[in-house]
Amino acid sequence: MTEKECTKQAKLAALEHGADLVGVVKVDELPEHSERIERMLPEAQSVLVIASGHSLASLRSGADELAQFDTIHAYNECARAAHAAARLLESRGFLSAAVPAFIPLDMEEPGKGMQGEICWRRASVRAGLGSYGESGALVTKEYGQAVRLAGVVTTADLSPDAPLKEDVCDHCMRCVEACPVNALSGNGKINKKLCGDRIFQYGFRYFQKVMQGMMDKPTDELRKIVNGSGLRQLWQTFMTGNYYYCFKCQSQCPTTQLPVG
Repeated sequence: MTEKECTKQAKLAALEHGADLVGVVKVDELPEHSERIERMLPEAQSVLVIASGHSLASLRSGADELAQFDTIHAYNECARAAHAAARLLESRGFLSAAVPAFIPLDMEEPGKGMQGEICWRRASVRAGLGSYGESGALVTKEYGQAVRLAGVVTTADLSPDAPLKEDVCDHCMRCVEACPVNALSGNGKINKKLCGDRIFQYGFRYFQKVMQGMMDKPTDELRKIVNGSGLRQLWQTFMTGNYYYCFKCQSQCPTTQLPVG
């Protein structure tokens, strides 16, 4: 099988199982991740990058629950597409592994669960799926910022896609202006502390706070924590696997549009 035929089949498998956009970047074009890729799959040559789109109505809804539910769906679609492509490549004789962008993540130092194995935004830009927005997020021509990302590392020598020549972001700054905690300052710069405190407010940080409170707080304050809405939100996070609580920059991007067709 030729490199071109193998690439076509892998992309088609992903598109038939939940991906909306697929691109390829060579491992040597991701030198920032070479050590992690080597740890995951020695002799990997290519990375298949997968994007699955969001429901725009859900992202733009005033009820975060809808956006959270759709986030779970988008990540599930990414996972399904990545596993399908990986299985196809392995059936052709190439070691391949699906890599998540959500969870599970390496919880050891120094990342502490805040850094994935591969920066899928960077991989997506180099695989030609889009360009960087003022928020630092990937902006695609087809779906704007309304995508979630994952991918596959493989020993297959796939045909790489070229980065886009045009800048998809129109630099209107609406994503920056929409941020409720002023975590974005444009040109892709993100205050990760401010952003994380907002978007992951009922994720691990809150769990750690609850556990610390159980050790340190007086009984009355502890009772407020146990009976408060925060603990219910945390329980919901555990049950659904979703810990995103802000979608403002994604939903306000004017490039984010209804898909055609």
